[in-house]
Amino acid sequence: MATASREGALAPAREGRGHPVKEAQAGWVAPPDGEPLHLQELLQQLPAFFGLYRGPGHLIEFSTATRLALLDTRGQVGVCLREACPHLDGSSWHDAWDRVFTTGQPLHLRETSARVRPSDEELFFNLSLLPRRDAKGQVEGVLAFAVDVTELVQTRRAAWTTASWRTERLQAMTAALSEALTPGQVVEVVAREGAIALGALTSLVVVPSPGSEDVFERVAAHGFSPGHLEDWRRFEVSATCPLTDVARTREPCAMGSWTECMARYPRLAQLPRELELKGWASVPLVSGGRVFGVLGLGFGDARDFDEAERAFLMTVSRQCAQALDRARLYDEERAARSAAEAASRAKDAFLATVSHELRTPLTSILGWSQMLRQGLLSEDKRQRAVAAIERNARAQRQLIEDLLDIGRIASGRLRLEPVPLELGRVVDAALDAVRPTALARELTLDISVDPDGVPLFGDPDRLQQVAWNLLANAIKFTPPGGRVSVSARARDEGAELVVKDDGEGIPADFLPFLFQRFQQADTGVSRHHGGLGLGLSIVRHLVELHGGTVSAASEGQGRGATFTVFLPRSRVGMAPCVARGPRPLEGLTLPRFPELEGQRVLVVDGEPDAREWMSVLLTRVGAHVLTATNVTDAMDEVRRTPPTVLVTDVSLSGEDGYSLLYRLRSLPWESGGGVPALAVTAAARREDRDRALRAGFSAFVTKPLDAVELLTAVARLAPPLPKRA
Repeated sequence: MATASREGALAPAREGRGHPVKEAQAGWVAPPDGEPLHLQELLQQLPAFFGLYRGPGHLIEFSTATRLALLDTRGQVGVCLREACPHLDGSSWHDAWDRVFTTGQPLHLRETSARVRPSDEELFFNLSLLPRRDAKGQVEGVLAFAVDVTELVQTRRAAWTTASWRTERLQAMTAALSEALTPGQVVEVVAREGAIALGALTSLVVVPSPGSEDVFERVAAHGFSPGHLEDWRRFEVSATCPLTDVARTREPCAMGSWTECMARYPRLAQLPRELELKGWASVPLVSGGRVFGVLGLGFGDARDFDEAERAFLMTVSRQCAQALDRARLYDEERAARSAAEAASRAKDAFLATVSHELRTPLTSILGWSQMLRQGLLSEDKRQRAVAAIERNARAQRQLIEDLLDIGRIASGRLRLEPVPLELGRVVDAALDAVRPTALARELTLDISVDPDGVPLFGDPDRLQQVAWNLLANAIKFTPPGGRVSVSARARDEGAELVVKDDGEGIPADFLPFLFQRFQQADTGVSRHHGGLGLGLSIVRHLVELHGGTVSAASEGQGRGATFTVFLPRSRVGMAPCVARGPRPLEGLTLPRFPELEGQRVLVVDGEPDAREWMSVLLTRVGAHVLTATNVTDAMDEVRRTPPTVLVTDVSLSGEDGYSLLYRLRSLPWESGGGVPALAVTAAARREDRDRALRAGFSAFVTKPLDAVELLTAVARLAPPLPKRA
């Protein structure tokens, strides 16, 4: 196609002409009919250079009025190329024409450059030199075609320069962010380096408030004077503003003119007018699917925000978001490390205290025992020795009991055995235990119990432990000759136990930590009072297990302390982990559960009240219920009549619910081996749920049980029963 076009263009130049060089004028030498003038006009209109040259001297036969000044021959037809364009000599361009004419091989030069004069702007063009051949195939001249690509090259070079500059800014930002460790340091770098990298006049960073995810607060700014951003300190996420919009959409918002900014977001008018902002962009700081904040940028010039600039906005935002994510992880790791170090210090201090508290009575026990063994004591001294040994052994036993209780509390294994009781009798039993110590310290005990009685529903042993701990604590911190009072009174829907002393009192700064484990106001080596700091923590936990509350008050050191316990009268208010009966079914309206009608449900629970409640509940919706208290009884029931659903407490005496499930799954399918099983437990942690499901339980519910929740769980597991004829 190129050859045909070339021959068609050359044919008119060879016809009707004896000496083409002499006849040629400034343009194409046309034959008499003048038809090729149309082609001449077409060539002259090309946005490029086109030229025909003949012979080894490259006589100009035709050249367009080119826009490429470098090759413009100014109509010098019939003149040699070297004469018409002497400025090309130094660049060896004439050698290119010679090479094409001599070798007959085309030559293509892409984005080559030259200058008309050294002081002129450098020009770039794509040049193609093709050999012209006669009828015998011999080279008779050269055809030249050139396109000016100066603007294209300059644009690309400008783009390269911009990309290089952006790369440098990203590298600078990355380096600055790598040195910032905390979130506060990171947002300062984001505001400063983000503005510089994007060529913004101002910038600000807002993040969700730690106290509320529905509120944004400004944490860093760049380019603003003090007081400029008072209206941007805190604002609702629901507010109409580019910062909140991009947080919701997670897409950047870029507006190239201030008119557009005002039309879309009038709130931007609150920014200082003296800044003379012309454009605005907001980009979300998103990493790992989480929005860490928003970067807002104000520009002093109008912007088009083309695709490249938008892409760069997102690149910067990702860099900043990842840095914020790293800073968050660093903060969390540092906080976790501090907590671990504090826990380690507390553990060490606790172990030292335990060692001291156990060794102290042990010293007396061993010392007096050795003296008794060696017969070194008189009769009265022997009685004192036996009393001392017994007293210190009891103290040591109490320390051990406290440690075991704390272990049960931590593992969730501390259970209550609630029964109807009289609080006054519980207080009397606790007083009997502490009265000898009070008399030895010459303390006065004031006792006041409501004469009408204080009935409760609770665990008498554990409530006696509460009263004993409070009384022992008051006696320990009251100096000889002081007074300790205890009162038990009925209150609205419950009872109140108050223990008051006129002893050392409690420092105000220690009151918030009083009921925490291992906490003592006096922790020094020379502390005056013994103990592990566990008694009040145990009191709080036991009271909360009963559904009650405990509080302490003191007017300061040396002014005594008052401990107040409130206990609800009925079992309804008791805490979830208490082994208590579920909500009574009398008067309870239940939805229909047709899936449970006719189902054989085996209920296994060691607690009689809970077992009976589940049995009555399932019976009321049409299920046939079998019950068992342990694994052995449950397996006997399965062998007699395989159930369609098994409901079992995980914590059973002897073998547990996991053992029951293992034994059940070892049976043939038709003998109960495939029965769906529902785990019931008071342990509600994720790992407890995961363990139950991995063990083969079909579902998992936690205590305290809700009637509808339990029935729904059983109904989901119940297999379809054959329809009755």
